[in-house]
Amino acid sequence: MLAGSGPVRNPWSTARRLLLLAVLPTIVLLPGCATSPSVAPTTSVEAEPSVDQQLDAVAQALSSGEFGNAAVQLQLLQSSELNSAQRLRWHLLSADYALHRSDADAAAEHLNYLRHHSIRLNDDQQQRLGLFKARWHELQGKFFEAARERDFISETLSESYWQQNHDALWQSLLQLSELELLSWAERYPDSRFGQWLQLAAISKNSQLTLDEHLQHVEQWRQQYPMHPAAVTLPGSLALLADLAANRPQQVSLLLPLSGPLSKSGKAVRDGFMAAYYDSLSKGFATPYVQVLDSQTVGDIDTAYQRALMNGSQLMVGPFNKLNVQALQQRQQLPLPTLALNYGDRDQEVIAKNLYQFGLAPEDEARQIAAQAWQDGHRRALVLTPQGDWGERIYQAFEAEWKALGGSIGEHRAYPRLQDYNPEIRALLNVDDSQARFKTIRRLLRRPAEFEPRRRDDVDWVFMVALPQQARQIKPTLAFNFAADLPVYATSHLYSGHPQPSKDRDLNGIQFCDIPWLLEDSALHDEVETSLPDGQGAYARLYAMGVDAFRLVPRLTQLEAFPNSQLFASTGALNLDAQRRIHRQTRCTRFRSGRPEQLAVTP
Repeated sequence: MLAGSGPVRNPWSTARRLLLLAVLPTIVLLPGCATSPSVAPTTSVEAEPSVDQQLDAVAQALSSGEFGNAAVQLQLLQSSELNSAQRLRWHLLSADYALHRSDADAAAEHLNYLRHHSIRLNDDQQQRLGLFKARWHELQGKFFEAARERDFISETLSESYWQQNHDALWQSLLQLSELELLSWAERYPDSRFGQWLQLAAISKNSQLTLDEHLQHVEQWRQQYPMHPAAVTLPGSLALLADLAANRPQQVSLLLPLSGPLSKSGKAVRDGFMAAYYDSLSKGFATPYVQVLDSQTVGDIDTAYQRALMNGSQLMVGPFNKLNVQALQQRQQLPLPTLALNYGDRDQEVIAKNLYQFGLAPEDEARQIAAQAWQDGHRRALVLTPQGDWGERIYQAFEAEWKALGGSIGEHRAYPRLQDYNPEIRALLNVDDSQARFKTIRRLLRRPAEFEPRRRDDVDWVFMVALPQQARQIKPTLAFNFAADLPVYATSHLYSGHPQPSKDRDLNGIQFCDIPWLLEDSALHDEVETSLPDGQGAYARLYAMGVDAFRLVPRLTQLEAFPNSQLFASTGALNLDAQRRIHRQTRCTRFRSGRPEQLAVTP
């Protein structure tokens, strides 16, 4: 050691200590590799998430709409070793996933497992099981069963589930017809569920004005003040009083009352004014109505000027499609306007205060597709008349039917004919059947028995036809071995008033038409008897006029509640994002030459 110096450190000793510290974790992890000449680099291994954490991730994915991720995780967990509590939770999440994917069969399997082990479910899981059962019924179109299940579990639900269940219960009830609701209500007298059914029947009554609707709801609430729907009015019922208080006081009605469209315009006007006088006679508040003839008033801007000078707060009209399309192209209109026709759909930006209402046959085509699908049909034959009108209906049907998953075996657009047999034989491939027989007989060179057959790759027929055409087409289908194929049609095959002697050939055809023609109504009877020749071919336009009047105070409701409906003379009305009003009509079937209301018998 040198004088004046500190202790000398061995540099190799320090290096060895550092090396040992670096290698030590490897030595601990790999004791058998102590003599390895090389040092392995250190790696950090993340712990695999626990089963409960993976189940949490599935729940999060389902709530976020990440169904693909949820499916993968559920599949991986299925083969894992789950304890009993985890297995219950896996089935709950799997049922939720199946319901989101509209897979009723898969959902049923999981719900059955949970039902058999329900005693082991905690309170939250019991509530979710009840909600899943209701969703399963809704998925299958069993809305009565869904509503009954939701009412049954409603008292057990926590606050986080209660409001959603309350609203869903109401929406399920609104899927039932008024006749069904009243019939079921008689089966559940003096019960909470029976009272739900009564309230829904009031809401579905297409003959009630806004004031009558409000009046009936208030009477119901006074009779059942402690009912959950009385405490918290469902849907848009809470808006009724506000609608009545803020309805327009003056309205202008713009229609073609002269010229080529005068008969149609007068029918709409007379229906509008019939509803006006009906409301007035009952002592309810009614707006002042200024009637303008679109043929004489000049252009649409002149009509708006006259309406504004008169103090109108709403324009009802115009009726002409070209005028409606012109209004669509404006950014803003001088007055909120309820047009009585539809412009083209391909326009993205539409005037903000323009509403459109009419009797679009495309709505019927979409409804027929949904009805046939719900009835279990999957492969369609389609018959429509030649021309733009028939093509529009077909395109609407085709889009809806294929979106549901249905297929179209063939579509034929027929011309006006005296004999539809050749067209229908070709549609059903009967000619091909006979041609094959002739070929076989020629090859065999001997007589053979033969019975013509139709194609067997379809299970129903969608038909668009006027009464005279439908009366020929339906028997011709039967003559060509298609009597067993169900036939669905738009309302155009019904003249609007019963003619049993002429319409017997339409027996069995199912079609959807407006309540104005299918249900008893004092207003309908009054309009029918007050006209020299009745409503005749213009009956649906009278109904449109009635609903135009009843829409005047309700546009705010339909816009504020996108899922709300007005049950009216032309059907259940709702408003889409482009402020176009769509109709869902009532389905019926011809029996003994008369349309008969279809309803599920309790």
